[in-house]
Amino acid sequence: MDVAVIVLALLFVAALALGGPPRCVPPWAALFALSAAISARLRLGELREGRDWIRSRPQAALFWLCLTLYLASFRWHGGDDIPNSVLPFMILRHGTLSFDPFRSWAGDPALRELIITVNGRLLSFYPVAPAVMATPLYVIPALAGFTPSDPFLHNMAKISGALITALSVLVLYRALTKRFSPGASLSASVLYGLGTFAFSVSSQALYSHGPAQFGVALGILGILTPGGRWAAASGLGMGLAVISREDSAFFALASGAYFLFHERRRLPGYVLGAAAPVLLNLAYWRWYGGAFRPPYQAIQAQLFGPFDPGAMAAMVLSPSRGLLTYMPAAVFGVWGLGRACRDERVRWAPYFAAACAATWVFYGFRQSWTGGVSFGTRYLSVVAMLLAYFSAEVGDDVARSAPLRRAWAGAFAVSILIHAVGAFLTWPGVAMTLQEQAATLWRIRMHPLAHLFVAEGPMGSLPAAVRYAVCVGVLASSWPLARFIDRRLSPC
Repeated sequence: MDVAVIVLALLFVAALALGGPPRCVPPWAALFALSAAISARLRLGELREGRDWIRSRPQAALFWLCLTLYLASFRWHGGDDIPNSVLPFMILRHGTLSFDPFRSWAGDPALRELIITVNGRLLSFYPVAPAVMATPLYVIPALAGFTPSDPFLHNMAKISGALITALSVLVLYRALTKRFSPGASLSASVLYGLGTFAFSVSSQALYSHGPAQFGVALGILGILTPGGRWAAASGLGMGLAVISREDSAFFALASGAYFLFHERRRLPGYVLGAAAPVLLNLAYWRWYGGAFRPPYQAIQAQLFGPFDPGAMAAMVLSPSRGLLTYMPAAVFGVWGLGRACRDERVRWAPYFAAACAATWVFYGFRQSWTGGVSFGTRYLSVVAMLLAYFSAEVGDDVARSAPLRRAWAGAFAVSILIHAVGAFLTWPGVAMTLQEQAATLWRIRMHPLAHLFVAEGPMGSLPAAVRYAVCVGVLASSWPLARFIDRRLSPC
């Protein structure tokens, strides 16, 4: 097995250096094979010792299992991440955060909504922090000197998003172990990694969601770990989250308020940690955009309008965009968050609850709140991560009650099934305009599981009888999965 891991690692390096097909296998296939081999090696090694690898090696198991499953879809669910998939080549080959060296490529009309001209320079319409975080992965292909093809860029975006998201699962697990039992920590981590938008969206391309989730998870770990250095780590995480997605400022402010009112001695460390990424991002805005504000601010501002109460309801309950319909296990997270807010030992919880609510209200003002090409309410991906975290708060209650335990396992299993469908298949309404998305918010057939059955769904090419049989089989898989969760991932 060790030889296989070494060979597959060399194959992955070769795939990066040779640009994938036709000279080598696709990089995501090579990394999937390597990740699966490492997972198998870990599992077999623990089995020989008579141990359950998920329980005995939880951190390694979480990272490699999640990474393997993220890559197993062998598809790219991106679009908005195209600029960030190219930018590391600009950084490593040309020393710039603009697309000026690739003007012929960047000027393609198909990219007019992704790359904008500011003061004569071609800049990303989105934050560049995800690309900067992914840059180390691009060193080998950048040094190789070839011109990257679109499929290769999609591979790199998928690999980068998968790695960053898998790391966020590991960091969240570390934060969970600061307060909860190993069983509850493992259960909540798996729920986050496989039963939220981490699986269906963040890990499938180089979106800004994965880096934001990583940053907020690091921020929580820093809060829960004593010492000035960990306060700085918390600030660093929140700073990374903010420059990856500006809406993460709600969580950064929540952390800052907690330190200000409850751990003032650690506040300077938090501020210093956050200052590093934020100041660098401000320098990027000023140098390339000419002002201390995002180059895309004027365009983004046009997407906001009057408050929409209907959007608020749909973001939670809609079959096509609702957080609870895409993550049924979030009910346990809401329960746990409410309990934590009443617990004097968890003084940071009310601030994060307020940040979750603020994020929800914020998107109630955004006209494009449905997210365009989206799987559910991906704008609430950090909120979903926090609800997974706080589900551990009620682990003892769930473990003591057989009905609650069955409900937990069932909701957990269905959440995983929904996001696995999102990772492996075409998203419902992927070709719809924002107006069409708004018109179909309350149609049950637009929910990912119901969408499997309809002719325009991802299995529409199959004959109706075959399609129904396959879909019933997919839905039936939630039962053995729930049994597995009940036996192996009990939140106690």
